[in-house]
Amino acid sequence: MLRAFFLLFTVAALGVISLVGFRGTTFVNPPVQLVPDMKHQPKFVTQHSTGFFADGRADHPPIVGTVPVGYTLPGRYYQTGVNNISANSGFTRTSSYGDTGLFGDVYGDGIPLPVNRALLERGKDRFEIHCAVCHDKAGSGNGVIKGLGLATIASLQDDRIRQQPDGQIYNTITHGKNTMGAYGPNIAVEDRWAIVAYIRALQISQNAKVADLPASLREQLNTK
Repeated sequence: MLRAFFLLFTVAALGVISLVGFRGTTFVNPPVQLVPDMKHQPKFVTQHSTGFFADGRADHPPIVGTVPVGYTLPGRYYQTGVNNISANSGFTRTSSYGDTGLFGDVYGDGIPLPVNRALLERGKDRFEIHCAVCHDKAGSGNGVIKGLGLATIASLQDDRIRQQPDGQIYNTITHGKNTMGAYGPNIAVEDRWAIVAYIRALQISQNAKVADLPASLREQLNTK
């Protein structure tokens, strides 16, 4: 037993001495990496070379229009706080109604932005980018994802959704629900409210009654 111990100890010691003896040695071939993980990434490293650009330099000016994560462009209508939804707006996380859709523990009703054409156009743009893939452009829940097997998509035209307060819809966009993921980290506060406003417009467009029209339009329908 003692002999086996000394034999193993000797082999281990020789192995350690051999490895230490190679310190500072430069090998021609690249090392064998059993678990490379994320060591080799297609990214630039400051003051290093790269094969991506023709001149071999990694340091180049950012592409025009590139915005770092968390940075706000000065003078932009959205994501700058000019709408005074909260102190900073954009991606704030205060307890205010504008950031949560809640008054205490109760969902509020009302959109904390001027509901005008610009807001609805912005909401339409953001809705068709982030929401239509599941809910389709009319909000009826028949987006392309449903055809790929996700059959649990809610229709925004259902009475259940139409009767929800604005704050609840905003909160769902922010935090997600069931199979819907959270869009709070991806969509700015103002844009979430713009989407809520546009969803309300979609609901009206699909459920409008003649009595809801202005008198002048009702008269035009009656004359046809």
